[in-house]
Amino acid sequence: MARPRTGRQSSAEYQRRYRERKKAQGAMAQTNWMLDMRLADAIRHEAKTRGLRESELATEILGEWYEARFGGRLPPAQPEPLQGTAAPTPPPTPINATVELLLGKLEELGFIIPLQGMATQCLHGDERNGLWATVTLNGLDAIEFGLVERSDGLAQNILHCVVDTVARHAWLTSDAYGDLNQDRDIGTRINTKGLQALDDVFARLREFIMAKRKPLHYEETLAALPGYLDQEPSRSLLVLAFLRVGLELVHVAPTDLVISAAEPPENIALHDLQALAQYVRQEFLRMGKTVCTFPLWDGGELIAFAPEERAFVYAGLRMPSPDTEGGNP
Repeated sequence: MARPRTGRQSSAEYQRRYRERKKAQGAMAQTNWMLDMRLADAIRHEAKTRGLRESELATEILGEWYEARFGGRLPPAQPEPLQGTAAPTPPPTPINATVELLLGKLEELGFIIPLQGMATQCLHGDERNGLWATVTLNGLDAIEFGLVERSDGLAQNILHCVVDTVARHAWLTSDAYGDLNQDRDIGTRINTKGLQALDDVFARLREFIMAKRKPLHYEETLAALPGYLDQEPSRSLLVLAFLRVGLELVHVAPTDLVISAAEPPENIALHDLQALAQYVRQEFLRMGKTVCTFPLWDGGELIAFAPEERAFVYAGLRMPSPDTEGGNP
């Protein structure tokens, strides 16, 4: 029969096992630390390669392991709210001034701005022959946008721009505007007029889009004109458009204060004026008219007439007749 162990022997045995257990725990902790470091380095490298945050990649790896181990999706980190209880609204991410102004300029040009990812639209034409606009929103740190024109199976890069809104730097490439092919430092000064270093870029985009856009209907053009007729270039261009179709024009300014149009007018372009003049010319030929008056929503009028009616029109308006070569409306 085995002798029973004394209390002293039991205590020595306990201490020996305790030391072995602590040694094993230390070795396991050292191993776990090494594994943690290797795993952290691997996650950091893979996340950088794939353009992800380390936390996003770690969550993805954990989710795949959990699904393979337990056959279901990983439970959410936060407990789901009880039915009938609204989840707390996370605080909104602040939008910096660069992002806000950049998106505003793109919206003015007619670009569709996605909430996330990419938005593509055809501004003019169809899928085979048309002008396409794209905007990609990569969070709030980078915005990518551009125009591509497809014609008979060939695509031309009108302009492609990538803007780092944090570093305030832009990268530009263009087949149509070679002088824009360079990096641009947006700078740190942001004002209400927009991104000064990109003004030329948006001016080129606006010029190209307006040239490709289908002309407005004559009623839309007439609705937009009152906002432009107080500017000398607009008046001169309007007169020139009518002179090219063999007609002259007088603008009679409103005499009373009139409330603005119910809907904001369309942005007007030179080819809208040319289309308006062509329409008026066709109406003259169809109706056999020599004088035609177009009322404007602000109370003013446009009077178009054949050159031979110049003296009659100016006499009726009690205005001095301009030179034979033409004048301003």
